[in-house]
Amino acid sequence: MNKPTTWTIKLEEADDGTGDLIMPFTDEILESAGWKEGDTLEWIDNKNGSWTLRKLDATTNTTE
Repeated sequence: MNKPTTWTIKLEEADDGTGDLIMPFTDEILESAGWKEGDTLEWIDNKNGSWTLRKLDATTNTTE
C-alpha cells in the first residue's frame, strides 16, 4: 500500500488569544512523512499557493 505524499491541512487558531495559527500534524502524517516531534522542517514556496515541507538533517541542516 502506497503512503500519501501530499496533504491539505486546515490551520487552526491558537486558544491563547494571540491570533497565532497552528498547523496540526496527525500521527498518520508524521509517520508517513518520516517526521517526529522536534524535527526541523524547511518551508519551500512552490509559487502556486502551496508549500513543500522537508525535514532537515539535524547535523548538517540539509534536506534528508
